[in-house]
Amino acid sequence: MLWIEPFTTEAKQVGKTTLVQVHGELDCSTVPSLEGQMDTVLRDGGGPVVLDLRELEFMDVSGLRLAVRLEARAQLHGQPFSMLEGDGQVARVFELTGMRRFVS
Repeated sequence: MLWIEPFTTEAKQVGKTTLVQVHGELDCSTVPSLEGQMDTVLRDGGGPVVLDLRELEFMDVSGLRLAVRLEARAQLHGQPFSMLEGDGQVARVFELTGMRRFVS
């Protein structure tokens, strides 16, 4: 039997930076949850925001679209924003789609 880690997020302050860590699978069923949390962080935050995708086991195109939307929203709010992709499947999605410029 295959065990899938449940989707979870955790936001914490590291100095002036808000770090949002994501675990599990980011797909069409979990994007709304992360998008809502990130909207709040980007709207309310004063310092830089980092979205940490390194613990994701899977990300589909809806997660990729969310990454692009979050980058645009951060720019709209004048909010410093970056993403950490790590390696594995998520990094490969960014690489294959030419979207690596959005991540660190």
